[in-house]
Amino acid sequence: MTSQTPPALALTVLDTAGYERLLKKLARTFALSLRILPTSIRPALSLAYMLARASDSIADAATAPAFQRLALLRALPDSFPEKSPDLGLTGDERDLVARLPDLLKALDAIPDAAEIKSAWRVILRGQIFDLERFEPSADGEPPQPLSPEELIDYTQLVAGSVGEFWTRLSFRHIPDYATKPLDEMLALAKTFGQGLQMVNILRDRRRDADSGRVYIPDERFYPEMQRASELLEAGQEYASAVKSRALRAACKLPLDLARQTLALVAEHPLGLRVKVPRHKVWIAFAKSFLN
Repeated sequence: MTSQTPPALALTVLDTAGYERLLKKLARTFALSLRILPTSIRPALSLAYMLARASDSIADAATAPAFQRLALLRALPDSFPEKSPDLGLTGDERDLVARLPDLLKALDAIPDAAEIKSAWRVILRGQIFDLERFEPSADGEPPQPLSPEELIDYTQLVAGSVGEFWTRLSFRHIPDYATKPLDEMLALAKTFGQGLQMVNILRDRRRDADSGRVYIPDERFYPEMQRASELLEAGQEYASAVKSRALRAACKLPLDLARQTLALVAEHPLGLRVKVPRHKVWIAFAKSFLN
């Protein structure tokens, strides 16, 4: 393990390979938040996001057999074929998965590799659960919707854990990060992450249902909308406790956009996937630096 390699090396690998451009295409909100972050944590968070997004693309490659996707996911984070298998992906997602071997090499070149791998393993558990849970039964019956308990567990695996990872990394690298102690910030980060994931699930529920994945059945739509709103309150408390204005802005931006998205979902409960307009994203970015 090359844990003594300077963080700048991983960032150089990402930049020269064009990962920054790819990141902007794949995640506009995260790319904006990344601009604000200090160099002490930016490479690790950027790389961690790209790895999780790559495995998510593998899990969601619906035209590829489930057994193939599961085999690839179970081999991570330890290995991935140098020649990317044909999963039927297109565009930026195909490019990202094709670069996964290089991302794994970059991962081994940074001091936070162990922390990233630990967090990624939790996310992979959630992605594998998702894939296995929504496999059609042998008799062809469609999978049942997630139970409330399953939904809580799933959002913790794929998103609550991300908030915890962000927080641990920030406390490790940024002196005097927050006004609250680590244990309190971890609890808030977990809830905040779950809230962000709930908004994504509510936003995509119709498209997911069309592909056979029902996370929230119709009869639970409004209660889960309320719960998502309550979970996001932890994000407000979390951001308020972050001392640096720039870092606070990096937390407030996804919170603001999640709230706007939730409002759009409430306006179109039976409609297709909604999206915050680009000009409102930039307004939210500017407002995130206030207070």
